[in-house]
Amino acid sequence: MRIDPDLRALRSNPASQRIAQTALERCKSAWRESRDNAAVFAELVRYGRGDHLGDCPALRSLFANSERPLALVEGLVAEVLPQLAAHPLGQVPFRHQHSGGMAVLQLAASRGAVLSLVMYERCGAGPPPKTICFTDTERHEIAIAGAGTMQIIRRDRDAPQASLCTASIKFWPGHSLSLSGMFETKRVESVADRLVILRLGRTATAPKPSVEFRLDDGILVHQAAGDKRDSCHEMMVSLLGRMGRRDAAPVLADMARRGSDHLRWQALCECLALDTATGFSALCVIARDAGDTLSDRASSLRAQLIEAHPQLAEFEETLCPA
Repeated sequence: MRIDPDLRALRSNPASQRIAQTALERCKSAWRESRDNAAVFAELVRYGRGDHLGDCPALRSLFANSERPLALVEGLVAEVLPQLAAHPLGQVPFRHQHSGGMAVLQLAASRGAVLSLVMYERCGAGPPPKTICFTDTERHEIAIAGAGTMQIIRRDRDAPQASLCTASIKFWPGHSLSLSGMFETKRVESVADRLVILRLGRTATAPKPSVEFRLDDGILVHQAAGDKRDSCHEMMVSLLGRMGRRDAAPVLADMARRGSDHLRWQALCECLALDTATGFSALCVIARDAGDTLSDRASSLRAQLIEAHPQLAEFEETLCPA
């Protein structure tokens, strides 16, 4: 097998790779800490903690005109390219990905806030999608180079069936937009050559579940946890159910009392499947609590279960002898 001489040299002398990475990390720090950019990244931390964008003037200025974001990116290019030329096998010290005609370079992140450079490749106006997804993320974007057409989609309320409104806009350097997340989103319709944008996003501290609607009639077709931790817990809950872990029923009953509605309901259902007594007791507690957001659903399920299994009515009486 042929091994490139440069790669062979790196493998035989790991110190050279460390030198390359140190040089690239140094230029990244120099760019972030420069006089023009230091305030931006300091305010990104505040924004990630929950400050309003209007209270972060340096960060807000990136989306007020095309000169500031362009200067930010040009400064990065000026720092990084010479080091990549000197160390062509060095790794750019930023998280990045490329998929489906879109490339993303994460410039900085703090808590739920992320500042990214996004590039869309040339694409024509293909067939429209059948669904659209809304996530609990606030986004601000400004075009830096290229041009494209965006479709803005808005929904009027938080309901299983939404009334969706769409509007197409041209997006070119200096053009900016802000999206409120759960009720506004966008999709790229077409890109003439390429489109480069600067994006600032912030996920809510306790994000609501992401929702996906059919575009033609606004029917909800999918819902997913907005919090990654909830997703992990949901997978664990589901796994316990598939494994038949009856000993986990008390833990699932406890999970059904707190957290997001979606996770609580899944924990409750798995608990019922594993241990009817423990699960039904938890179900009755939720159903009786009028202030619980799951009370109506729990009451409905309790009635269905009692109709199908009348002996549960007697069991419920033992839970509430009064």
